[in-house]
Amino acid sequence: MPNFSAEIKSDLNINSILNLNFDFWNDDFIQVENDDVSHKLIIFMQEQSSGVIQTWLENKSLLQCFYIHQLLPEAESKTFFRLMPAWLVSDMEKIETEIHPVISAVSTAPHLFFTHDMCVGDAITKIHETKETFNNHLAFIVDDQGCYCAVLQIHQLLKHSEARLLVDIAESVGSCHVSTDREKAVAMLQHSDLDYLPIVDLSGKPVATLSAKKAMEVMQLEQTQDVEMLMGIQADDNGTPYMKTSVLEHVRKRIFWIVGLAGVGILSGMVIQSYEDAITALTILALYMPMVADTGGNAGSQASTVIVRSMALGELKLKNWCEVLWKELRISLFIGLGLACISFIKVYFLSHGVSLPNGLTLSMLGSAIALALFFQVVTATVIGAALPLLAKVSGQDPAVVASPAITTIVDVTGLLIYFYVTSLILLS
Repeated sequence: MPNFSAEIKSDLNINSILNLNFDFWNDDFIQVENDDVSHKLIIFMQEQSSGVIQTWLENKSLLQCFYIHQLLPEAESKTFFRLMPAWLVSDMEKIETEIHPVISAVSTAPHLFFTHDMCVGDAITKIHETKETFNNHLAFIVDDQGCYCAVLQIHQLLKHSEARLLVDIAESVGSCHVSTDREKAVAMLQHSDLDYLPIVDLSGKPVATLSAKKAMEVMQLEQTQDVEMLMGIQADDNGTPYMKTSVLEHVRKRIFWIVGLAGVGILSGMVIQSYEDAITALTILALYMPMVADTGGNAGSQASTVIVRSMALGELKLKNWCEVLWKELRISLFIGLGLACISFIKVYFLSHGVSLPNGLTLSMLGSAIALALFFQVVTATVIGAALPLLAKVSGQDPAVVASPAITTIVDVTGLLIYFYVTSLILLS
């Protein structure tokens, strides 16, 4: 079961828990620690009979049940799920299949509901009669079955006559299900005409809205996770600031990739050892090894970062893989050609006085290193672009193709290319 409790800013009023009435609809609530709320929930679930718990849950909304469910440990969570109202089960099951459902990021402020046949005067009267606090920016327009039809910006009521029908001034904005991935929901909000995205359940009834403010919080969290994964750091969802994260926690997040890639890096040593004769015969080859390896790693990381960002923004899909690789190949050809020319000039003008075996010239040496660097840049760029696409195909987050992983892979392939090309040209 996914754990959202670390991301949820609990809107539970502690006094309401004692009365078994969870009133967490005010964004200006008294902040309560999740552990404290969870403890009281566990005691309640353990002390009360199934009938009492079931009756208590009957008047709870989907959003309330979701928050309560995430604050319970596994044992009480199963009891909660079994006693939950039947009309909520399908939605909750669908929510549980998602790692980061949008319902975990929506605003908890309640909305007013107006029927499609109401006029402006009726809406104003209902607002005056409403005693509870509610979202004063937006209201839902629903049909006779309570299903979502449109949204109404409440300030619009002041601009029209009391006889004007609400459906004439409301805006038909696309909605998404409560289980939709939060990042996808944010992308939908970006294309909306409003600063709110309606969130509905499986029956089409409105549950809440994703506001622009909440969307920014989601994007900040997603970007932090993507950056951490790109750099080979195990991401978490608690959003703890750097200075408040312990040294041991930083070690735990970073050591996995470092140790793993250090093991893979042994392959680089094996490649060097296998070409020991070439290095012995032409020691200057060792001088340019770091340049070739570093250049390949940089080229691969650049390509990977660009592709991951474009996929995150929805600018390219998996179906574009052929176009992406073809484009990156052309880019790498130009970059590789430029670097090859620079490396040839560097070798030719800065290597005078170097002892070379009979029959070899600086031109031959420069050409061999330049050609090896060219092929390294081309292969590294294509690998860097392909790995995020392969991660997406396998159902993984493209960001998990960490920059250190790409660098390590490219180092191994780069050394193979470097020694093979230079040996073939200079020592054959």
